[in-house]
Amino acid sequence: MTLRDCDDEELIKLARQAGCQYLFIGLETFSAGSLRDAGKRVNPLAQYGRIIGAIHAHDIMVQAGIVFGFDSDSADVFSETLGACERLGIDGVTVSMLIPLPGTPIYRQFAAEGRLLTEDWEAYDGKTAVAFQPAGMTASQLMEGYAWFRRNFYSLRSFLKRMRVSRTQPLVNFAMNLGYWRGVQARSGRSRRQR
Repeated sequence: MTLRDCDDEELIKLARQAGCQYLFIGLETFSAGSLRDAGKRVNPLAQYGRIIGAIHAHDIMVQAGIVFGFDSDSADVFSETLGACERLGIDGVTVSMLIPLPGTPIYRQFAAEGRLLTEDWEAYDGKTAVAFQPAGMTASQLMEGYAWFRRNFYSLRSFLKRMRVSRTQPLVNFAMNLGYWRGVQARSGRSRRQR
């Protein structure tokens, strides 16, 4: 759902009555500049806290879609995003790095600016490689920051901070976060072995 869709108390109430436990919401970013970069006009940044609080009030967890690498992003974006997630009690994240997919306006822009780093499709998954030169940081900073964010978001420390705010379905929430944490640990172990 979009965040704007979630700003409908009756819809959220009916969703919960129908058995909804979790909503995936494409927040994309907590930065006004990056929202402009993404052309995401349906996300009222100033209303994130109120709307997410209302979703939590109905005992529904929030899985936020977050993207790093917009032109407005600097190397501070990772810690700022973690802080925002903890303040709002975001229950889970699906996080990726910006993907300039061929045929899209962002691909054409980056190609025209000479910012594409590779044409190898394996680099276009948003998870394991950076396919373009970011504007506000190096490609290495984007990759390392993305990995840092995932490790820290799914840490026990961050989970406890987020649960103090969310308070939604603690056992399910813990199990979901533990599963993601294990996945992050496994990926980190593979990355270290490949170096």
